[in-house]
Amino acid sequence: MKTQQRYRLNPYWSVCLTLLCTQANGADESMTADLWKLKLTPQVTYVGFGGSKLRSDMVSTGLYFDAQYSDIGGIAGGSTYTQLNYKGSISTLNQAAEFLSGRLNVKQDFLPGRLSLSLDGHQINNDDSSNESDDVQVLAPQLSFLNNSQWFYADLGYAVSFYGKSSDGNGSLSVQQWTPTLGFGFNNNYDWLQLRLYDVNISNPLRTLHDHTDAVEIKLTHYFSPKSIWIPHSVTIGGLAGNRMYAVDSDTKLVYNLADEQKGGGFLAAQWKLSGHYLVTLSAGSDIYQTQDKANGNQYTYTGTFGYLGVTKQW
Repeated sequence: MKTQQRYRLNPYWSVCLTLLCTQANGADESMTADLWKLKLTPQVTYVGFGGSKLRSDMVSTGLYFDAQYSDIGGIAGGSTYTQLNYKGSISTLNQAAEFLSGRLNVKQDFLPGRLSLSLDGHQINNDDSSNESDDVQVLAPQLSFLNNSQWFYADLGYAVSFYGKSSDGNGSLSVQQWTPTLGFGFNNNYDWLQLRLYDVNISNPLRTLHDHTDAVEIKLTHYFSPKSIWIPHSVTIGGLAGNRMYAVDSDTKLVYNLADEQKGGGFLAAQWKLSGHYLVTLSAGSDIYQTQDKANGNQYTYTGTFGYLGVTKQW
């Protein structure tokens, strides 16, 4: 197994840290601890691949944190470690991914709601022998709006991703992504519908099946008022239609850095409030992928069926 490498702070992380430090230094020194809301979430994901000629399964474990200060803004971050197991004699791929995020609510009087700015930075390192999924840096800013009645939401997200130079002679790669999003609450906001477009442009078609993909993600969430901890606080059903590659997901803070094309999928998630301090989230679903069979040059599809467990401690 190749030892995980550590790199010096790159410019994209520096921008994120500058944003966070500016926010912290500008805050009043008389801040009290009870104005902070803190969350810590250990999590685990398992993916089993069906119909793949190369991949067997994947296990990912991680730890995320979130710190919100009053109604002003907050910071978040986390780290995950992933093992992707292949079939036959192909060595396991080991990957470490980290992210850091800052957000700030902007004071303004010209809009009937809250305007927010956020900035995410991602770094991914693994022992991919081709180097095509390794040494990844992502910078992802987002501008969002939520109206005062909290039934309408809109955002515009952008992400630029840089990948390491291929050791197989396929050159370097950069990816630009736009993600306009709309959200609507109804049924007294007990139901929430979110629609997001993924428009992805890829600089180097030698590294991918396409140089441009489009997909639409749909999520519908229903909130309950349970009288028992066994009844979920919320249930979400979602799906993806279209084609998506090298996506950056601002909700889950995931970067899809492997080159296979996602052709669609669906999931079901539920969240339980065990107490005022603990949340449990379970999710399961399946995605369809298309990839290139390098042995004969043909394309084929396979599935990835996943399960997720996250436990959140709140202060």
